[in-house]
Amino acid sequence: MANEYNLDFDGILEIALKGVRRSSVFMGLGVNAALDPSNSNYQLSHITRIQVIPDDAPQEALEHFKEEFKIWIEACALREATESFALFLDELHRACSVIHAVKGNGSMEEVSEKQSKFAKEGLPNKLNILEQRFGVTSAHSGNLSLINRARNCLTHRKGLVGLEDIRDQPKFTVAWRGLDLFVEEPDGTKSDLGEIPEGGLLLENGGFVGVEFVERSRTFDLGTMLSLSPRDLAEICWFLAKEAKTITNSAISYAQANGVVMNQVTQNKG
Repeated sequence: MANEYNLDFDGILEIALKGVRRSSVFMGLGVNAALDPSNSNYQLSHITRIQVIPDDAPQEALEHFKEEFKIWIEACALREATESFALFLDELHRACSVIHAVKGNGSMEEVSEKQSKFAKEGLPNKLNILEQRFGVTSAHSGNLSLINRARNCLTHRKGLVGLEDIRDQPKFTVAWRGLDLFVEEPDGTKSDLGEIPEGGLLLENGGFVGVEFVERSRTFDLGTMLSLSPRDLAEICWFLAKEAKTITNSAISYAQANGVVMNQVTQNKG
């Protein structure tokens, strides 16, 4: 009886999506707490002997604590999101390598050897290898690499943009695909739904609600702090989830092109 291999593409995709969900929720809790003026309790315990910071920190120090906390939360969350994305790519590579070998293009020993080397690559190289070996691709791999570089800046340099970040460019730019929701009036005037005043928006001539994908970016000079807004962070999480689905669909197409029967696999269209 021929060997059977379980290619669970839904399970592989979930590795990335779970990391993104955790990052989104944890950033929501942390960033909102950092930006909330009423949240000023920084002590783990009020037992004096186990406190490392006194209770009466001045307002200036408290604001500094919260600024640093926001950077720390963003770094931790983006690290989890990008590392989960990298693990997701590892498992996609494993699945595609098995398909490649089963089609007579190598042994399982070679699959293990290549997999071990692949796991040690950085996220940008993982994307390149998947495309070169199997045609598994993302239309926005450049953006994914920039988000990974932003994560490196936050993690290794506490958000201070260094030469490692700008490389051969005058500045560092992080970019992603965002989503704009707007109301458009007959004369072409557009109003961002996120910026409509509390009392509402009067459309004397009517209008319609629209949505469009946009290229979003933030640029930072050498020696400045990399800072992203809550909306930026939310969009980056959404973008990572969308790209994970796109790459998974590309891997499914590779499998199907090689005669793999997809049993109970939901091909994500989002």
